[in-house]
Amino acid sequence: MNLVILGPPASGKGTCSNYLKEKYNFNHISMGDLLRDYAKQDTPIAKMVNDTISSGKILDEDLTAKILFDYLQKENLFDNILLDGYPRGLKSVELMTKFLKIDKVIILEADFEVIKSRVLNRLSCSKCGKAFSKIDYHDSICDECGAELIRRSDDNIDVLNTRMREYRDLTIPVINYYDKLGLVYRIDTNKNFAEQLDKLMEMVK
Repeated sequence: MNLVILGPPASGKGTCSNYLKEKYNFNHISMGDLLRDYAKQDTPIAKMVNDTISSGKILDEDLTAKILFDYLQKENLFDNILLDGYPRGLKSVELMTKFLKIDKVIILEADFEVIKSRVLNRLSCSKCGKAFSKIDYHDSICDECGAELIRRSDDNIDVLNTRMREYRDLTIPVINYYDKLGLVYRIDTNKNFAEQLDKLMEMVK
């Protein structure tokens, strides 16, 4: 079974994905992390990827689909996948159907003020990528691996506003597409999400 998890920035995709990964053994693929890793390569295309995601804009959908397909092929992963933050546009949906079947689409919902607070207070581990909030975590090192916590360059209000506009313009049509197929399940991440996710897993087993 393959799941997609979508939502606006800082709606809890990473947190919910880690919960599903740990409890239900999904192969978690964060499209954001995959692109950021790709952007570290020393190539002109990688530099373009880095410049695009740093500004909060959406990467070319053909290139994004190719990066995902190449990764899945390399890792031989085409089942039991939890795809986090992708597809982000209808063209991506069309491209992905050529190499991956999706069984359920989880939509995370959160109030904008909650999202803004999460973004502006978010810290990430420089090594393992685990996310923290300055509101409730007051150390400067990761409690998982001991590496330094950093603030991502794209965690600012200008980039957030850009991503929210693009979420409305590109991702909402994707959600509507999957909704018509009866694949959508909505999770309120303003509240405790674990019980809601467990109910979903009972439904789709």
